[in-house]
Amino acid sequence: MTKYVRAANITPEGIDLKDLLEMDFTPAERATFTLHIGDVLLTEASGSAAQVGRAGLWQGEIEDCCYQNTVIRFRPHLVLPAYAMVAFQHFSASGVFARVARGVGIQHLGAARFAELTFPLPPLNEQRRIAEITQQRRAEIREARNRLQSALAHLNEQVRETMAAAIAGELVPQRSSTVGSQEQARPTQQLNISSRRPRRKAAPPSLPDQDDHSVSDPEAASGPLPSSWKWVSVGDLGDVAVGRQRSPGKHTGRHATKYVRAANITPHGLDLTDLLEMDFTPAERETFALKVNDVLLTEASGSGAQVGRAALWKGEVDGCCYQNTVIRFRPHSVAPEYALLVFRHYGASGVFAQAARGVGIQHLGASRFATLPFPLPPPEEQARIVAETRNRLDSAALQIEAVNTSLRRLPEMEKELLAAAVGGELTPQDPTDEPATALLERLGPPPRDATEFRPADVESGETPVSIKRAAPKQKPLLSSDLAAVLRGAGRPLSLPELFSQAGFDRDQPEHVELFYLALRTQLGKTIRKTDDVIENAELEAINAP
Repeated sequence: MTKYVRAANITPEGIDLKDLLEMDFTPAERATFTLHIGDVLLTEASGSAAQVGRAGLWQGEIEDCCYQNTVIRFRPHLVLPAYAMVAFQHFSASGVFARVARGVGIQHLGAARFAELTFPLPPLNEQRRIAEITQQRRAEIREARNRLQSALAHLNEQVRETMAAAIAGELVPQRSSTVGSQEQARPTQQLNISSRRPRRKAAPPSLPDQDDHSVSDPEAASGPLPSSWKWVSVGDLGDVAVGRQRSPGKHTGRHATKYVRAANITPHGLDLTDLLEMDFTPAERETFALKVNDVLLTEASGSGAQVGRAALWKGEVDGCCYQNTVIRFRPHSVAPEYALLVFRHYGASGVFAQAARGVGIQHLGASRFATLPFPLPPPEEQARIVAETRNRLDSAALQIEAVNTSLRRLPEMEKELLAAAVGGELTPQDPTDEPATALLERLGPPPRDATEFRPADVESGETPVSIKRAAPKQKPLLSSDLAAVLRGAGRPLSLPELFSQAGFDRDQPEHVELFYLALRTQLGKTIRKTDDVIENAELEAINAP
């Protein structure tokens, strides 16, 4: 059994060898399909044209490794492997591969179409300079991406900590009128989460038992709070309800009404660009019409982490209702903005995920939601908490957007770098370099038998493939009846001769696969080897005249 590289092993970051599969390759097949150091491997096909032609450089990581027909192998001749990688990555990023790919559903690059692509060929020494500069600048881009992603993770953690501190009474100082004995004393300087000193993370409230739908003592079930605060249940603070079910009979009717569904509630608030409509009778409108300051939450999701996404209704659409994929919380004893803050924290900290139930689809459920513990500060403090939290989250949002803008710019920078590399704009030309035309004349066409070539020789300037290989003017018809081909030749044929005379094209992976499938099926039945040699074995038809 022999390990082989398939398209799934070629990633945007290079060749991933953690999941190499194995299959049987005969000695003759290994001679054809064994990878050599310096081979450039490309994905031959993909469901997305943009993913066709992903390239990776083989560096001999595994001895005697082969490749599958989902991979195009390019063995350099007039070009350094590192520069070929740069050119092919440019072809991928700029859409060259996508434009030449063909197919319905699965887009195929095809070895023949790939070989006919025009290739920008600089002098050999300039290829080396271009590859080195490109590698250095791409490393700088990767480092910038890593730093930006680290900053983004830090900002997101800061957002979570801000919300946690807000609902634990740690975000704003206690006013003298509300400060009494604390259930757990905390120094005043620890109330500022912007401090670089470590701060105790507020633990999310513990939840009632899975089968218990009531919280008889929320304070006992949860953690300590400032003395002026109180643990209550969500249902103590407002009306909880789910919306109307969407049924086929309600898709149309006399009272078409826009409604909010779970898909309209995003991590960033309400998205009302895609509101649907269904029939709500006047009585149903009375029940399900939204009012300003209603807090809306997603009731279910395939991911527990997405259950309970929350947003505040501000009356954006008159007469709008809501579906049963949405929980509506209508506050009467708590500030709507503070309730929204608590619910967003519960979503981010996993409280809603822990409360949700279901197989496949996780449901929060109005009854479970109504019994969740809720940390309630005095009204005046709710207002101060909301104002301070808004300031901090708005500041974090601006920084997050700046980081995301920079991250979105990096792929374009890399695309521009690759275009400059193959356009001769990355490094000055050296008049002492051997021109590409002279290189072509000196090295000539690639060797006839590519399996005899070692690409490492290019580095020493001793050898050998132009990317563009002339195609035969007339393609012979394929014949899978190898015995008939042998009988027609009137003599034994070597494997390469039989492959060629049967009309197969070595540059098309599907042809290689079809040939060896026919060979395995017919060997020992209608065709046989003339001797026991492994290399350059000859085949003849059984019972040939």
